[in-house]
Amino acid sequence: MKYYSLIFRFFILSTVLLIGCITWAKDQNSNPKEKVEAVQPAYIVLEKTPVIVMHDTLFNVYGNIGSFTSKQRARSIEKKIASLVDNYQFEGDSIKLVDTGNYLNLMYENEILMSVDTIQATQENKSKIQAALFYKSQIAEAVEIQQFSTSWQQLLLQIAGTIGIIVAEIFIVKYIYYCYRRVKVAIWKQRGKKIKGVFGIIDDHRAMLTTISIAKVVRFFVILIFLYLGLLAIFKLFPYTKHLSDQLLDYVLSPLKAVGRSIKAYMPKLFTILVIVFIFRYMQKFVRSLAEKIANNKITLKGFYPDWAFPTYNIISALMFIFMFILIFPYLPNSDSEIFKGVSVFAGIVVSLGSTSVIGNLVAGLVITYMRPFKIGDRIKLGEYTGDVLEKTALVTRIKTPKNEIITIPNSNIMSAHTVNYSQSAKEHGLILHTTIAVGYDVPWQKVHEMLYEVANRTEHVLKRQKPFILQDQFRDFYVDYQLNVYIKEAKLTAKIYSDLRQHAQDVFAENNIEMASPHYIVTRNVDGDNTTIPPKYTKE
Repeated sequence: MKYYSLIFRFFILSTVLLIGCITWAKDQNSNPKEKVEAVQPAYIVLEKTPVIVMHDTLFNVYGNIGSFTSKQRARSIEKKIASLVDNYQFEGDSIKLVDTGNYLNLMYENEILMSVDTIQATQENKSKIQAALFYKSQIAEAVEIQQFSTSWQQLLLQIAGTIGIIVAEIFIVKYIYYCYRRVKVAIWKQRGKKIKGVFGIIDDHRAMLTTISIAKVVRFFVILIFLYLGLLAIFKLFPYTKHLSDQLLDYVLSPLKAVGRSIKAYMPKLFTILVIVFIFRYMQKFVRSLAEKIANNKITLKGFYPDWAFPTYNIISALMFIFMFILIFPYLPNSDSEIFKGVSVFAGIVVSLGSTSVIGNLVAGLVITYMRPFKIGDRIKLGEYTGDVLEKTALVTRIKTPKNEIITIPNSNIMSAHTVNYSQSAKEHGLILHTTIAVGYDVPWQKVHEMLYEVANRTEHVLKRQKPFILQDQFRDFYVDYQLNVYIKEAKLTAKIYSDLRQHAQDVFAENNIEMASPHYIVTRNVDGDNTTIPPKYTKE
């Protein structure tokens, strides 16, 4: 029993000791000793100042030496290099390296140009001697280049180069003007061929003038570019203006680089836009070829007149353009920006408010086109104006009067006024012209009719197959009004035919010793009646 009791006590004691050890170990792990942070080496950031000669950086100066800061050291080195430039006996090999222990001095004669210490050499990733030799070569080269650029030989070369550039610019500008004149002549020759109006709003002549104006703008910018390049070249020749050349070039290159980066990023969307434009362009060409065939009567559509072909083509082209723009709009740069949306809304409001009369004229132009009240070349009367139709556009109609006056009439005014088409009447049934002649009651009407028929027979351009007719228009106090009516086909010759009718009427009546009684006049005759209004050459003896 004692033996088992000892074993039991030993087991209990061992268990207690084991639990105690585990608890102590756990406490040690939960409360670790504080770690001692490693001391990090501190890196000293040295001030860096460039040494600049002729607007070019030769090298950099790092840190202070004694009480001299890097800026003071750099400015001092620049002044000493400038003094060496004025010394035309300077030679690069005359710069000596003098070791003073902590510093390696670059000396010319008895003057220290600069000092190189270990810190300076370390920043250049070189040893002190390597850094000193590098600085020596940079200083010697800068002095020699500046002396050469300011020598009288170089100055003569610079002046000669400047004169050469100016002469070249003069010849280039003259050649640009020569090319512009050739282009202008080519544009004149292409009027109505490759250079045509736009949707009936701009005629061929205005399209040609617009193209010439665009050529002028291109000429101006090409000349400006060449003058700019010439100025850059001149500034580049002189050392004191070389930095201006670099700045001017940077003013152009920086935006171009930015634009290039933007274009590169925009290329996928641009390709999509080009595909859409390509498809619509060929669709437009197909519609145009169809319109040309209809206009030339190669294709006939029932109820569709040939002169409707191109106006209809213009309408379809405008609708296709609008639809194409709707498809392209989401791919435009910044199309989803608030500014772009605001500008679009503002532009829409301005157009809607300011285009009321324009839209009215456009609608009237469409109605005139499809109602066909007149065609190009017709002699018409619009309100108080009479003339030949020169041009019909979507907005206005232009006519030329017999007095060579060009009158522009808005299409909306044409819709609200009555229109007389003399050419159409003359073509279909023959246009009737009439003139009134007054003859006294003492002359038999049969005789008057006979003479008036003779007047019609003598007049050119009067139709013979459609017999003239005479109407006794009115009885006046002292005479009868006889109205002579004739048929003609040439509506544009109306004024001449009227004049010929009146001229022949005077001749025929005078040949028959009959006086016209209108307008009123008073004649004092002799008793024997010798005085008469008939010209002497017609008086019978």
